[in-house]
Amino acid sequence: MAVAVAEKAPTPRRILVVDDDPRSRTAVARLLAEEGYEATVAADGEEASQLVSSWHPDLVLTDLEMPRLDGQGLLRRVRQLQPGTPVIVLSAHSEAAAAAGPDGFLPKPIQLESLLTKIRDLVGG
Repeated sequence: MAVAVAEKAPTPRRILVVDDDPRSRTAVARLLAEEGYEATVAADGEEASQLVSSWHPDLVLTDLEMPRLDGQGLLRRVRQLQPGTPVIVLSAHSEAAAAAGPDGFLPKPIQLESLLTKIRDLVGG
């Protein structure tokens, strides 16, 4: 007698989108959700740090220039709180982004296909 085994659907990768511009972070999170990722947002590095500790994202997308804790400070916090979590910096300032030491950098305005390719390279999906 054969037993049917239901295959468990893969858990969507969690992506934290951090940007002080509410329209930008919401738009990026919406696009990621449409692509099958589980996305949540934070307005700055302090809020994002709390989510890294509690929500445990698979990847963090962050702007560099934000109030309270900027993208460079957030990158350092992610490395402390959840080592191995990839961080992609989104910024119009490529030199500052590269100096931060992220796992990826994409210039603003964001090109969706470039973003999705980089995310797939780092965490799959």
